[in-house]
Amino acid sequence: MVNILLLKYKQGIRSLSKVIGDHSPDSTKDNEIKTYFGRKVAIDASMCIYQFLIAVRQTDGIQLTNDNGEITSHLMGTFYRTIRMCENGIKPLYVFDGKPPTMKSGELAKRLERREEAQKNMEKALEE
Repeated sequence: MVNILLLKYKQGIRSLSKVIGDHSPDSTKDNEIKTYFGRKVAIDASMCIYQFLIAVRQTDGIQLTNDNGEITSHLMGTFYRTIRMCENGIKPLYVFDGKPPTMKSGELAKRLERREEAQKNMEKALEE
């Protein structure tokens, strides 16, 4: 099943899926991918890239990399998703956000701080 209208990720507005489902259950629906044959589907490119950076790993849990050690998990995930969509007659349109609004700067700073803290904790754990 594919839920094109609303994807359930941890980023964005918390509990948005639940709020929409509770207050407007007809707003979203799960369909077979073939339902979208011949249609153009917009995809949040940033979310897609982030999703694959998290999800696509080797069997040992390490991200995919090229010969230079550069991470390629996001490229492989996006590539295979695009192929699957095209094989099912869907024309994917990847949409890239512009610069984030100024009002979001506080949240972005908090995320950066949490990311840096997580990185420090990971490095500390690896040393032990």
